[in-house]
Amino acid sequence: MLIGGITVIGARTGPRVAGVLTALPVVAGPIALFVAIEQGPAFEARSALATLAALLAVGAFCVGYARTCLHAGWPASLLVGLASFGATTWALERLAPPFAGAAALALVAPTLVQRLTPRPPPPQRLRPITHAGLAARMAAGAALTLCVTALADALGPTWSGLLTVFPIATTVLTVSSHRSQGPEFAVYLLRGLGTGLYGLAAFFGVLALGLERLGTALAFSLALTALAAIQLALLQRSRHAAPVQAARAD
Repeated sequence: MLIGGITVIGARTGPRVAGVLTALPVVAGPIALFVAIEQGPAFEARSALATLAALLAVGAFCVGYARTCLHAGWPASLLVGLASFGATTWALERLAPPFAGAAALALVAPTLVQRLTPRPPPPQRLRPITHAGLAARMAAGAALTLCVTALADALGPTWSGLLTVFPIATTVLTVSSHRSQGPEFAVYLLRGLGTGLYGLAAFFGVLALGLERLGTALAFSLALTALAAIQLALLQRSRHAAPVQAARAD
C-alpha cells in the first residue's frame, strides 16, 4: 500500500518528491519491526546497526543505476545498481563497523549520491499510471518483503540488518518509473532518495541505540518521530524544485 501511495504521489508531484518519499522505510521499517517482534529487541538492535552502515550500499545502488540508465535500458541499469549494492554490502559485512563508524558511513551516503549522480534536464511531463501497473508495483514490493523477512532467522542479525535495506521499494519504483516515465525521471527519483537517506540514518540510529534500553514500542516511536521531522524538512525543500506537468488519464 505504501509503494502504491508513493507511486500515485510521484505521478502528481514529480520525481524529486517521490524520491524523498521512497527513502521512507516503507519496506525496511516493517521488516525491522517484524524481526524485532519475532527475534527480539537485542537481535534487531544488532541488525539496525548493520542496517545503518548499509545505507552506504543504498547510495551505491543509486549511483550505479543513475549513471547507467541515461545510456542503457533498465535491465543493464538494474544489474549495475544491484552489483554496486552487493559489492558494498559484502565489504561492510567484513568491516563490521561500530556505531560511530556506521553512523559516519550512513551520513556520507547522501553526499555521495548528490555528487556522483548526473543532472539531466528534468522531465517536463508525466505519463499517467495504469491500475495494472500500480497493482504490479505493490505485488512486487510485498513479495520481496516476504522473502527478506523469511530469511532473517537463517541469516543472523548482521546479514539480516544489511539486507533490511535491500532496495526493494527502490528497485520496484525506479525500474517501473524508468520504463513508464523515462530515464530522467529515474535519475531524479534516485537523487531525491539519496537526500532522504538522512531520515533513514536517524531512524536506524535510534533503533540501534534504543531497542535494548527502551524496548520495541518506545524505540520505534522515537525512531519514527526523528524520521518524520527530517523527512518533513526535506519534503518542504523539495517543493521548491521546478514543477513537472503531469499528464491526465482520459
